[in-house]
Amino acid sequence: MDYDQFKIKRYDLWDLQLHTEQYPYIGRCIAWAHRLEADLVTDMNASERDELFDLVVPDWKRAVTELYGPMRPNLSILGNEVAHLHAHLVPRFEIVKLFYGMEFVDPHPRANYSPYPKNELGLEILLRIKEDICSVF
Repeated sequence: MDYDQFKIKRYDLWDLQLHTEQYPYIGRCIAWAHRLEADLVTDMNASERDELFDLVVPDWKRAVTELYGPMRPNLSILGNEVAHLHAHLVPRFEIVKLFYGMEFVDPHPRANYSPYPKNELGLEILLRIKEDICSVF
């Protein structure tokens, strides 16, 4: 899959892109470190940390909140499946969200977001969500 098509915004040290698994967490994104040798969370330098927490996460939270309503932002930096420094930005909603003709229901909004029910959305819907997020940046 061409993940470049999901890029929302390029920062100096990170790219923000739409996560391809939007269900049930509409607005879910990934922050991807530019530095090729960055692998583990312990590889994150001070500049990357500052940009991630001072710019990327607040920008993402503002955009998703503006589009889909108040949410509790979750962030996870695991590196279990992909050996590159990246962060999962997961919006947690207490109420059902109805967008794009679908109900997005967080199965346990006050617990770990994984595991969660999967529902593959088509490319057209994914790109529409991405463009909607881009429009508020």
